[in-house]
Amino acid sequence: MHLWQLDLVGGIYLADGRESRMLTGIDDHSRFLVVAAVLAVPSVRAVCEAFTAAMRTHGSPSAVLTDHGKQFTGRCTKPIHAEVLFERVCRENGITGRRIKPCSPTTTGKI
Repeated sequence: MHLWQLDLVGGIYLADGRESRMLTGIDDHSRFLVVAAVLAVPSVRAVCEAFTAAMRTHGSPSAVLTDHGKQFTGRCTKPIHAEVLFERVCRENGITGRRIKPCSPTTTGKI
């Protein structure tokens, strides 16, 4: 439970036809599933709620590895970088946020 990998996966359709996304997360070493939450709206808040629920169940990881999605980081925000809620949750829980190299989705391919 040192490093968790998180990603949003699409292609999940709700009964009313809307596409939803799933927040998936595994422990990097054991590949134990720490989170699998269907998010009707993949907002920053929904991602953070699922992430914090996983931490309540499994404890906080030392680090988390994600892509550069807007739910995970404000580093790509223009004209200035802004801390998003996910980054704040990590900071407040002493979790190091790591990002994959841009355009390299295979880095989090275990998910």
